[in-house]
Amino acid sequence: MIESCGKKEEPQIFIPPQQQTSIDKEREQKEREEFERLKKLQSGELDSAATDNDTALTASDTSKAKSDSTKKHTENKVEKKKLVQKEKELNKRLDNPKTTITDYIEFLQRGTSEGGNFEQNMKRASDLWESGNVNRFKTNYKNTKKLVVLEEPKVISQKGNQATVEVRIKKVDNKNNKEEETEMTVKYNMVADSKGKWKIKNNAVINK
Repeated sequence: MIESCGKKEEPQIFIPPQQQTSIDKEREQKEREEFERLKKLQSGELDSAATDNDTALTASDTSKAKSDSTKKHTENKVEKKKLVQKEKELNKRLDNPKTTITDYIEFLQRGTSEGGNFEQNMKRASDLWESGNVNRFKTNYKNTKKLVVLEEPKVISQKGNQATVEVRIKKVDNKNNKEEETEMTVKYNMVADSKGKWKIKNNAVINK
């Protein structure tokens, strides 16, 4: 019998897209769990246990307790910095400028629709601006009866913490007891805040 001396080729392992998606979800879940742990630390839940232990120390352990307290305080500061960075990274990964504009238009649609909560939704829409003014929103949309998205928001450009998103809409206003329709393309210039959340900086309206 003659046996081959060549190396046996190892079969390549193929990971189906669904399995890869599952792995990504597990990784994201672990990141969220770590994020929640850091949030608890920031809120002081983990600090309280350390405080209880310190009260049980005897006088002879005072020096060591101070040293441990200083060390723990430093560690907590590092952990809190990690929390801020983790939150920023998660926001950038899970949020995007297009989603912010989609939410913004949805608030405007809810507020101007029949039976919608005008005050609440104008406030929510205003909060998505870097420097929002809810009274300006109330004035601009008090006569608006309908907002229709003609073309979904799309990212025109994005670099670092700045982006531009474009959307085409139809606005129906009640003027002199008549409905007036206006189709327009709106470009929103956006900026990500210190936590990675996208805010509207300004916009440019192009009527067509």
